[in-house]
Amino acid sequence: HLSIRRQRQMCIRDRGGGQPADNGHLIFDGNKVDVVDVEKVGNVILHKIKGAAPKVGSIVKGVVDWDRRYSLMKNHTATHIVNGAARRVLGQHVWQFGTQKGINRSRLDISHYRRLTLEEIHKIETLANQVVLRNIPMETSWMPRNEAEKLYGFRLYQGGAILGKNIRVVKSGDWEVEACAGTHVKNTGEIGLIKIIHSERVQDGVERLDYSVGVQALKATQENEQLLWKLSEILTSPLEKLDNTAEKLVKELKEANAERRKLIKELAARESAGLEAKALEEREEISGIKLVKRDFQEDINVDRMVQTASEIIKRDDATVTMFYGTDGKNARIMVMTGSAALEKGVDASEMVREA
Repeated sequence: HLSIRRQRQMCIRDRGGGQPADNGHLIFDGNKVDVVDVEKVGNVILHKIKGAAPKVGSIVKGVVDWDRRYSLMKNHTATHIVNGAARRVLGQHVWQFGTQKGINRSRLDISHYRRLTLEEIHKIETLANQVVLRNIPMETSWMPRNEAEKLYGFRLYQGGAILGKNIRVVKSGDWEVEACAGTHVKNTGEIGLIKIIHSERVQDGVERLDYSVGVQALKATQENEQLLWKLSEILTSPLEKLDNTAEKLVKELKEANAERRKLIKELAARESAGLEAKALEEREEISGIKLVKRDFQEDINVDRMVQTASEIIKRDDATVTMFYGTDGKNARIMVMTGSAALEKGVDASEMVREA
Protein backbone atom coordinates (compact mmCIF):
# COMPACT_ATOMS: atom_id res chain seq x y z
CA HIS A 1 0.00 0.00 0.00
CA LEU A 2 1.01 3.63 -0.33
CA SER A 3 1.61 5.34 3.00
CA ILE A 4 2.19 8.73 1.34
CA ARG A 5 -1.11 10.53 1.60
CA ARG A 6 -2.37 14.00 2.19
CA GLN A 7 -5.79 15.22 3.17
CA ARG A 8 -7.02 17.86 0.80
CA GLN A 9 -9.68 20.52 1.29
CA MET A 10 -12.11 20.12 -1.61
CA CYS A 11 -12.17 23.65 -2.96
CA ILE A 12 -10.55 25.29 -5.97
CA ARG A 13 -6.88 26.38 -5.74
CA ASP A 14 -6.49 25.15 -2.16
CA ARG A 15 -4.10 22.37 -1.15
CA GLY A 16 -5.00 20.91 2.21
CA GLY A 17 -5.85 24.23 3.87
CA GLY A 18 -2.96 25.98 2.15
CA GLN A 19 -0.50 23.27 3.17
CA PRO A 20 2.07 22.03 0.61
CA ALA A 21 1.93 18.38 -0.36
CA ASP A 22 4.11 15.70 1.20
CA ASN A 23 7.49 14.66 -0.22
CA GLY A 24 9.27 11.37 0.37
CA HIS A 25 10.24 8.31 -1.61
CA LEU A 26 8.87 4.99 -2.93
CA ILE A 27 10.67 1.67 -2.52
CA PHE A 28 9.86 -1.18 -4.93
CA ASP A 29 11.69 -4.02 -6.73
CA GLY A 30 15.00 -2.94 -5.19
CA ASN A 31 14.55 0.61 -6.45
CA LYS A 32 14.12 3.87 -4.56
CA VAL A 33 12.60 6.93 -6.27
CA ASP A 34 11.86 10.36 -4.89
CA VAL A 35 8.29 11.66 -4.64
CA VAL A 36 8.35 15.39 -5.37
CA ASP A 37 4.60 16.09 -5.28
CA VAL A 38 1.24 14.43 -4.71
CA GLU A 39 -2.22 15.53 -5.75
CA LYS A 40 -5.68 14.16 -5.15
CA VAL A 41 -7.91 13.81 -8.19
CA GLY A 42 -11.31 12.47 -7.18
CA ASN A 43 -10.52 9.58 -4.86
CA VAL A 44 -7.14 8.85 -6.44
CA ILE A 45 -3.85 10.21 -5.08
CA LEU A 46 -1.37 10.86 -7.88
CA HIS A 47 2.36 10.71 -7.12
CA LYS A 48 4.85 12.72 -9.14
CA ILE A 49 8.16 10.89 -8.99
CA LYS A 50 11.72 11.23 -10.27
CA GLY A 51 12.67 7.98 -11.97
CA ALA A 52 10.96 4.87 -13.31
CA ALA A 53 7.47 3.96 -12.13
CA PRO A 54 6.75 0.57 -10.52
CA LYS A 55 5.32 -2.19 -12.68
CA VAL A 56 1.80 -3.47 -12.26
CA GLY A 57 1.76 -5.96 -9.39
CA SER A 58 4.82 -4.54 -7.65
CA ILE A 59 4.70 -4.16 -3.88
CA VAL A 60 5.39 -0.50 -3.15
CA LYS A 61 6.36 1.02 0.17
CA GLY A 62 5.95 4.76 0.58
CA VAL A 63 8.01 6.72 3.10
CA VAL A 64 7.07 10.29 4.00
CA ASP A 65 9.77 12.91 4.61
CA TRP A 66 8.77 13.16 8.26
CA ASP A 67 10.90 16.16 9.22
CA ARG A 68 9.27 18.19 6.46
CA ARG A 69 5.79 16.89 7.27
CA TYR A 70 6.23 17.56 11.00
CA SER A 71 7.41 21.11 10.32
CA LEU A 72 4.33 21.71 8.14
CA MET A 73 2.09 20.27 10.87
CA LYS A 74 3.51 22.73 13.40
CA ASN A 75 3.24 25.64 10.99
CA HIS A 76 -0.34 24.74 10.12
CA THR A 77 -1.38 24.47 13.75
CA ALA A 78 0.36 27.78 14.47
CA THR A 79 -1.81 29.43 11.81
CA HIS A 80 -4.95 28.56 13.78
CA ILE A 81 -3.36 29.84 16.97
CA VAL A 82 -2.16 33.14 15.49
CA ASN A 83 -5.55 33.71 13.85
CA GLY A 84 -7.30 33.25 17.19
CA ALA A 85 -4.82 35.58 18.89
CA ALA A 86 -5.30 38.25 16.24
CA ARG A 87 -9.07 38.16 16.70
CA ARG A 88 -8.74 38.53 20.47
CA VAL A 89 -6.31 41.46 20.17
CA LEU A 90 -7.86 43.33 17.23
CA GLY A 91 -11.55 42.44 17.44
CA GLN A 92 -14.17 40.01 16.18
CA HIS A 93 -14.11 41.58 12.70
CA VAL A 94 -10.82 39.79 11.99
CA TRP A 95 -11.27 37.08 9.39
CA GLN A 96 -8.72 34.81 7.76
CA PHE A 97 -8.18 36.20 4.26
CA GLY A 98 -5.56 33.73 3.03
CA THR A 99 -2.72 31.50 4.25
CA GLN A 100 0.39 29.78 3.00
CA LYS A 101 2.28 27.26 5.09
CA GLY A 102 5.98 26.64 4.66
CA ILE A 103 8.95 24.91 6.24
CA ASN A 104 10.96 27.93 7.37
CA ARG A 105 8.18 30.49 7.53
CA SER A 106 4.46 30.79 6.91
CA ARG A 107 2.04 33.62 6.41
CA LEU A 108 -1.45 34.55 7.49
CA ASP A 109 -3.49 37.31 5.85
CA ILE A 110 -6.24 38.79 8.01
CA SER A 111 -8.90 41.42 7.47
CA HIS A 112 -8.23 44.61 9.43
CA TYR A 113 -9.00 48.25 8.75
CA ARG A 114 -5.57 49.75 9.46
CA ARG A 115 -1.87 48.96 9.77
CA LEU A 116 -0.87 46.89 12.77
CA THR A 117 1.26 48.61 15.37
CA LEU A 118 4.32 46.96 16.90
CA GLU A 119 2.48 46.81 20.23
CA GLU A 120 -0.42 44.91 18.62
CA ILE A 121 1.98 42.48 16.92
CA HIS A 122 3.69 41.80 20.24
CA LYS A 123 0.33 41.21 21.93
CA ILE A 124 -0.68 38.72 19.23
CA GLU A 125 2.69 36.99 19.50
CA THR A 126 2.48 36.80 23.30
CA LEU A 127 -1.05 35.38 23.30
CA ALA A 128 -0.09 32.81 20.66
CA ASN A 129 2.87 31.59 22.72
CA GLN A 130 0.72 31.40 25.85
CA VAL A 131 -1.50 28.98 23.93
CA VAL A 132 1.59 26.97 22.96
CA LEU A 133 2.62 26.73 26.62
CA ARG A 134 -0.84 25.51 27.62
CA ASN A 135 -0.34 22.22 25.71
CA ILE A 136 -3.90 22.34 24.40
CA PRO A 137 -4.89 19.06 22.66
CA MET A 138 -5.72 19.39 18.94
CA GLU A 139 -8.98 17.53 18.31
CA THR A 140 -9.88 16.41 14.78
CA SER A 141 -13.26 14.93 13.87
CA TRP A 142 -15.64 14.49 10.94
CA MET A 143 -19.07 16.01 11.58
CA PRO A 144 -22.28 16.53 9.64
CA ARG A 145 -22.19 20.05 8.23
CA ASN A 146 -25.45 21.15 9.88
CA GLU A 147 -24.35 19.89 13.28
CA ALA A 148 -20.96 21.59 13.03
CA GLU A 149 -22.51 24.90 11.95
CA LYS A 150 -25.02 24.71 14.79
CA LEU A 151 -22.23 24.17 17.33
CA TYR A 152 -19.61 26.58 16.00
CA GLY A 153 -21.25 28.94 13.51
CA PHE A 154 -19.93 30.04 10.14
CA ARG A 155 -16.56 31.03 11.57
CA LEU A 156 -15.77 27.40 10.80
CA TYR A 157 -15.09 28.48 7.23
CA GLN A 158 -12.12 30.74 7.94
CA GLY A 159 -10.17 28.91 5.25
CA GLY A 160 -12.94 29.09 2.64
CA ALA A 161 -16.01 27.11 1.64
CA ILE A 162 -15.92 23.31 1.93
CA LEU A 163 -18.02 20.93 -0.13
CA GLY A 164 -19.79 17.83 1.11
CA LYS A 165 -22.30 16.86 3.77
CA ASN A 166 -19.59 16.00 6.26
CA ILE A 167 -16.74 18.34 7.12
CA ARG A 168 -13.46 17.86 8.96
CA VAL A 169 -13.39 20.01 12.09
CA VAL A 170 -10.11 20.90 13.82
CA LYS A 171 -10.51 22.22 17.36
CA SER A 172 -7.92 23.53 19.81
CA GLY A 173 -9.79 23.46 23.12
CA ASP A 174 -11.61 26.73 23.76
CA TRP A 175 -9.16 28.70 21.59
CA GLU A 176 -10.05 28.10 17.95
CA VAL A 177 -12.17 25.84 15.78
CA GLU A 178 -12.10 25.60 12.01
CA ALA A 179 -13.11 23.31 9.18
CA CYS A 180 -9.69 22.35 7.85
CA ALA A 181 -8.17 19.63 5.67
CA GLY A 182 -4.54 20.11 6.75
CA THR A 183 -2.36 18.12 9.12
CA HIS A 184 -1.82 19.20 12.74
CA VAL A 185 0.20 18.29 15.80
CA LYS A 186 -1.39 16.43 18.72
CA ASN A 187 -1.08 19.36 21.11
CA THR A 188 -0.01 23.00 20.88
CA GLY A 189 3.09 22.42 23.03
CA GLU A 190 4.76 20.54 20.15
CA ILE A 191 5.13 23.86 18.31
CA GLY A 192 7.66 25.11 20.86
CA LEU A 193 7.76 28.78 19.86
CA ILE A 194 5.97 31.18 17.50
CA LYS A 195 7.81 34.27 16.29
CA ILE A 196 6.15 36.90 14.08
CA ILE A 197 9.00 38.09 11.88
CA HIS A 198 7.27 40.48 9.48
CA SER A 199 4.07 42.43 8.97
CA GLU A 200 2.82 44.37 5.96
CA ARG A 201 -0.35 45.68 4.36
CA VAL A 202 -0.88 43.67 1.18
CA GLN A 203 -4.03 45.48 0.08
CA ASP A 204 -6.70 47.77 1.45
CA GLY A 205 -8.16 46.11 4.54
CA VAL A 206 -5.78 43.13 4.57
CA GLU A 207 -2.77 42.72 6.88
CA ARG A 208 -0.15 40.01 6.42
CA LEU A 209 1.67 38.32 9.28
CA ASP A 210 4.77 36.26 8.47
CA TYR A 211 5.88 33.93 11.24
CA SER A 212 8.22 31.04 12.00
CA VAL A 213 7.83 28.23 14.53
CA GLY A 214 10.08 26.00 16.60
CA VAL A 215 13.78 26.01 15.71
CA GLN A 216 13.14 28.31 12.73
CA ALA A 217 11.57 30.84 15.12
CA LEU A 218 14.69 30.64 17.27
CA LYS A 219 16.88 31.19 14.18
CA ALA A 220 14.84 34.27 13.23
CA THR A 221 15.33 35.68 16.73
CA GLN A 222 19.06 34.93 16.62
CA GLU A 223 19.38 36.67 13.23
CA ASN A 224 17.81 39.81 14.68
CA GLU A 225 20.13 39.57 17.67
CA GLN A 226 23.14 39.16 15.38
CA LEU A 227 22.10 42.28 13.47
CA LEU A 228 21.86 44.25 16.71
CA TRP A 229 25.31 43.06 17.78
CA LYS A 230 26.74 44.12 14.42
CA LEU A 231 25.16 47.57 14.73
CA SER A 232 26.50 47.81 18.26
CA GLU A 233 30.03 47.12 16.98
CA ILE A 234 29.73 49.55 14.05
CA LEU A 235 28.40 52.35 16.23
CA THR A 236 30.71 51.43 19.16
CA SER A 237 27.75 51.54 21.48
CA PRO A 238 26.43 48.98 24.01
CA LEU A 239 23.13 47.36 23.08
CA GLU A 240 21.20 49.06 25.88
CA LYS A 241 22.27 52.49 24.55
CA LEU A 242 21.94 51.70 20.85
CA ASP A 243 18.73 53.69 20.37
CA ASN A 244 20.20 56.85 21.95
CA THR A 245 23.36 56.51 19.86
CA ALA A 246 21.33 56.10 16.65
CA GLU A 247 19.19 59.15 17.47
CA LYS A 248 22.33 61.20 18.12
CA LEU A 249 23.92 60.11 14.83
CA VAL A 250 20.78 60.84 12.83
CA LYS A 251 20.59 64.32 14.38
CA GLU A 252 24.25 64.98 13.58
CA LEU A 253 23.77 63.70 10.04
CA LYS A 254 20.80 66.02 9.45
CA GLU A 255 22.82 68.96 10.72
CA ALA A 256 25.80 67.99 8.56
CA ASN A 257 23.59 67.65 5.47
CA ALA A 258 22.03 71.05 6.14
CA GLU A 259 25.50 72.61 6.43
CA ARG A 260 26.59 70.77 3.29
CA ARG A 261 23.64 72.10 1.30
CA LYS A 262 24.44 75.60 2.54
CA LEU A 263 28.09 75.29 1.49
CA ILE A 264 27.17 73.85 -1.91
CA LYS A 265 24.80 76.78 -2.50
CA GLU A 266 27.50 79.28 -1.55
CA LEU A 267 30.05 77.51 -3.73
CA ALA A 268 27.60 77.40 -6.63
CA ALA A 269 26.91 81.14 -6.28
CA ARG A 270 30.64 81.92 -6.42
CA GLU A 271 31.28 79.60 -9.34
CA SER A 272 28.34 80.92 -11.31
CA ALA A 273 29.44 84.51 -10.67
CA GLY A 274 32.63 83.76 -12.54
CA LEU A 275 35.21 83.42 -9.76
CA GLU A 276 36.33 80.17 -11.41
CA ALA A 277 34.60 80.61 -14.75
CA LYS A 278 37.68 81.65 -16.76
CA ALA A 279 39.48 78.41 -16.00
CA LEU A 280 36.57 75.99 -15.93
CA GLU A 281 33.85 77.26 -18.27
CA GLU A 282 33.61 77.51 -22.02
CA ARG A 283 30.93 79.91 -23.23
CA GLU A 284 29.47 80.13 -26.70
CA GLU A 285 26.37 81.78 -28.15
CA ILE A 286 24.11 80.04 -30.65
CA SER A 287 21.15 81.92 -32.15
CA GLY A 288 20.90 84.21 -29.15
CA ILE A 289 21.18 81.37 -26.63
CA LYS A 290 24.18 81.14 -24.34
CA LEU A 291 25.61 77.67 -23.88
CA VAL A 292 27.70 77.07 -20.78
CA LYS A 293 29.62 73.79 -20.71
CA ARG A 294 31.62 72.62 -17.76
CA ASP A 295 33.59 69.53 -16.89
CA PHE A 296 33.27 68.80 -13.18
CA GLN A 297 35.94 66.12 -13.62
CA GLU A 298 35.93 63.84 -10.56
CA ASP A 299 33.64 66.07 -8.47
CA ILE A 300 30.31 64.88 -9.88
CA ASN A 301 28.16 65.93 -6.93
CA VAL A 302 24.66 66.28 -8.38
CA ASP A 303 23.56 68.89 -5.84
CA ARG A 304 26.53 71.07 -6.74
CA MET A 305 25.75 70.72 -10.45
CA VAL A 306 22.11 71.67 -9.94
CA GLN A 307 22.84 74.65 -7.68
CA THR A 308 25.55 76.01 -9.99
CA ALA A 309 23.31 75.67 -13.07
CA SER A 310 20.38 77.31 -11.23
CA GLU A 311 22.53 80.31 -10.23
CA ILE A 312 23.78 80.79 -13.83
CA ILE A 313 20.30 80.60 -15.32
CA LYS A 314 18.93 82.87 -12.61
CA ARG A 315 21.15 85.66 -13.98
CA ASP A 316 20.24 84.98 -17.63
CA ASP A 317 17.25 82.83 -18.60
CA ALA A 318 18.44 82.67 -22.21
CA THR A 319 21.14 80.27 -21.01
CA VAL A 320 21.54 76.52 -21.38
CA THR A 321 23.97 74.73 -19.07
CA MET A 322 25.55 71.39 -19.87
CA PHE A 323 27.53 69.91 -16.99
CA TYR A 324 29.30 66.57 -17.00
CA GLY A 325 31.89 64.57 -15.15
CA THR A 326 33.08 61.08 -14.22
CA ASP A 327 34.84 59.51 -11.28
CA GLY A 328 36.10 56.59 -13.39
CA LYS A 329 33.12 54.38 -12.50
CA ASN A 330 30.05 56.58 -12.90
CA ALA A 331 29.27 59.38 -15.35
CA ARG A 332 26.89 62.30 -14.92
CA ILE A 333 25.44 64.49 -17.64
CA MET A 334 23.04 67.25 -16.65
CA VAL A 335 21.37 69.81 -18.92
CA MET A 336 19.31 72.73 -17.59
CA THR A 337 17.55 75.36 -19.71
CA GLY A 338 16.32 78.81 -18.82
CA SER A 339 12.75 79.86 -19.63
CA ALA A 340 13.80 82.05 -22.58
CA ALA A 341 15.87 79.23 -24.04
CA LEU A 342 12.95 76.87 -23.56
CA GLU A 343 10.66 79.21 -25.50
CA LYS A 344 13.14 79.20 -28.38
CA GLY A 345 12.80 75.43 -28.66
CA VAL A 346 15.69 74.05 -26.64
CA ASP A 347 14.94 70.47 -25.56
CA ALA A 348 17.09 69.46 -22.60
CA SER A 349 16.08 65.79 -22.74
CA GLU A 350 17.03 65.59 -26.42
CA MET A 351 20.45 67.09 -25.63
CA VAL A 352 21.03 64.52 -22.88
CA ARG A 353 20.03 61.64 -25.14
CA GLU A 354 22.37 62.88 -27.89
CA ALA A 355 25.22 63.32 -25.41
